[in-house]
Amino acid sequence: MLHLRYFKTIIYFMIYLLVIQLCLPYFIPANIIYDNRLNYDFVKNRTTNIDTVLEQVKIIIEKEHLKDYVVILGDSVAYSNPGPSDKSISYYLNEMAEKEERSFRVFNLAMPAMQTGDIYTMLLKMKQHGISNDHLIINIVYAGFVKRDPDPPAVYWLQQQLKSIDIDSYQKIESNLPASSNNEEKGFNVFKNIKTSINIFLYENISIFMYKDLLQLYFTEKINQIRGKIPVETKSVQPWYAKDFLPELLKQPEYRRDYADNMFEMDGNNPQIYFLNKIIELQKGKNTLIFLAAVNDELLYDDINKSGYQENLQRIDNYFKDKPVDYLNFYGKIDNKLFSDHIHLIPEGYYYLSKSLYKTINTWKIN
Repeated sequence: MLHLRYFKTIIYFMIYLLVIQLCLPYFIPANIIYDNRLNYDFVKNRTTNIDTVLEQVKIIIEKEHLKDYVVILGDSVAYSNPGPSDKSISYYLNEMAEKEERSFRVFNLAMPAMQTGDIYTMLLKMKQHGISNDHLIINIVYAGFVKRDPDPPAVYWLQQQLKSIDIDSYQKIESNLPASSNNEEKGFNVFKNIKTSINIFLYENISIFMYKDLLQLYFTEKINQIRGKIPVETKSVQPWYAKDFLPELLKQPEYRRDYADNMFEMDGNNPQIYFLNKIIELQKGKNTLIFLAAVNDELLYDDINKSGYQENLQRIDNYFKDKPVDYLNFYGKIDNKLFSDHIHLIPEGYYYLSKSLYKTINTWKIN
């Protein structure tokens, strides 16, 4: 009888876990981790949480019976930093579509600091979750083409995810990854690698782990609301000319590197080109818009007016000339008053940018 009780307990426990696995994703408010764009804090602290975001986006698509939708991928420009989510590119694009009574929706899966390697990995992750890449917008920046020495890594956030999905691409750029990561891969810390692999499996596949951080975030937000705390992103965004510290900040080495005028290497040896080629190959026959983010040419006047810098901009334009994608270069097309710093915009700037992107979407076959 005792053995039978144990057996029944195990069966009930397994049923309980199965119910959680199947039902938990549908009982969690999606807007905690996706509200006009993904929740950056939710993903940056545990990158496997990107699977939770993608699962929730897929649920939204199914619930709303969406046949057409656009996905945005990119860095902090596409994410629309430093403003709130209701002043983001995706918000404005959805607003424009609604005004014209269009049925498509725009999902913003961009994330600050994303590199082209992350964008490529996101496309592979989207495929795993059944999210279409038929209509895609990607932002790139000048700094992405600058030689990496070795920073920033060609895949900033999703290194382990790339390794598990496309080992060949991972090995191609492995030397560009942080030294600690490479050492672990070479067997200097076997047990830590095993632990990492187990954690990745659990947090990518088992709901009780996938949604652990989300539940914690949900209750934290509720407590903050009760206490009257204002989220940082709801505060007003100042234009760049109201920030006296910016010129000095941009003299720091990490910023100087972003605007180097050394000649770009425009072949597969440059991780930026390697992953752009992979992305464009994946997007064959699909609607793809890649845009080069503008910079504040008053704040960065001395940098962008160097002959080497201008020649590099021309190299980027030339690269896209024969590529089967829509390409927009926003250099010189955005009023400096619309910048919040050297590259990010104030809400009015993102609205202006969205209008230009919407014109290209209107050329696609999308309802």
